[in-house]
This record gives sequence, structure tokens and C-alpha cells, in this order.
Amino acid sequence: MATLTTDWLTDGWIDFEYKKYLLLAYLQGVKGNFSQARLFPDLPDVQTHFETASQLKNTKSEIVASFPKAVTGVDLKKKRFVYEKFQENQQLSEIDSILEYSLPLFQQTLTQGRSQYADIEAQLTFAPVGIVPLHLKEGYLFLYRARRHETDIFHYQIRLFEHREQRGVQTTYLETVRKSISTTFENLKLTLIKKRRELPNPATYLIESPADYPVQETLLPIAKQLIVKHVA
Repeated sequence: MATLTTDWLTDGWIDFEYKKYLLLAYLQGVKGNFSQARLFPDLPDVQTHFETASQLKNTKSEIVASFPKAVTGVDLKKKRFVYEKFQENQQLSEIDSILEYSLPLFQQTLTQGRSQYADIEAQLTFAPVGIVPLHLKEGYLFLYRARRHETDIFHYQIRLFEHREQRGVQTTYLETVRKSISTTFENLKLTLIKKRRELPNPATYLIESPADYPVQETLLPIAKQLIVKHVA
């Protein structure tokens, strides 16, 4: 998996060509995964890098603006003082060049990933299985890949991540069942109820994919977001 540390900009040797090499190698790996429809964890990772770089650029501008400057003269026409220009050191200049180079590339890759995410999500069918109970924060998720005729079954729980102040879905893989004419999704739900007595009336959702997308890297993360949207 392609990786880029969170402090890649300032860690180690601060040199434009070196950082450019690290960045391009990382993005090449990300795009390679995207070409195989493997969106996670690369897509949120690229978004984090883009947001961090954007924030760093803005913060740097604020810091530079806050530096005390000596008065070098007076502009009588504009009726204001003229201050000396802030002199950056070599490292700050290199970081600035790296930020200017990296931000458009992060943005481009992020746009590509989001577009691919939207295309895949549009192909998926989302539907409840059986009667929908009042309690929706815990239940079962069926991921059905039509080409394989296989259903991956997960137990899900919706939890609040306090440090992010947002909800997320935790899943536990249970089993994979091959779909047949006699094995309906309603029957699968009834079988789960009999086997797992702790959930006598579980919320159960089916997400059907016409294509054989990777489960862990694509289908499951998208499925989690669909459940959060539905329950919310």
C-alpha cells in the first residue's frame, strides 16, 4: 500500500526535489489502487494530506504576516508607511515550494477518487431486508456481489466518535453464504435470528453490487456510509 507520513513535509531532509520524489511515488501508488477500484484507505488519506497542506500554507501566511517589520519609509501618495519585506530562510522557502507543488496534485487525486467513489455508489442497490425495527443502530449488513453469487454477512454497530463529533459504523465479519434460489435474503435473516439470540429483531440491510469490487477496500466502506445516511 502506498504511504506518506503525516509529517512528510517537515520530516527529514527538507529539499524540494526529494519531497517531490516522495510525493510522486505516493500518488503513483494511490492511482494504481484507484485503477483497481481500491479506494480505501487511500481516499481519506489523500484528503487528510490535502487538508493538512492547505492548513499549513494558510498558517504560514498568517505567521509571516504577524512578524514585526521595520519601517523603511513613507508612501506620501498612499499615505502609509512602507515596511521591509520579510526575508524567508532556505527551509521556509523550500517548504513553500513543496506546498505550491503538492496542493494541486493532492486536489487532482482527491477529485479522481471522489468521482470514482460516486460512480461506484451509484451502481449499488441499498434496501432493508424484512420489517424495519425501531432500533437501527445495531443489526446485520448483507453485501451481495451478483457476479459471484456470494453474500458477505456482517454485524454492524453505529457509534459516536467523540473526538470527531460524528457517527461511524463498526462491523464484524460473520460469514459468507453462496446465494441460490432457495437461499433468499429473508431466509438468511431468519437464520441469523435463530443462531444469534441477542438480536431478536435486528435491523438488516442489503447492499447489492453488480460488479465484483473489493470488499474491504471499497464495498464495505461505502456500505458503512450508506447505513449512516439511512439511519440519520
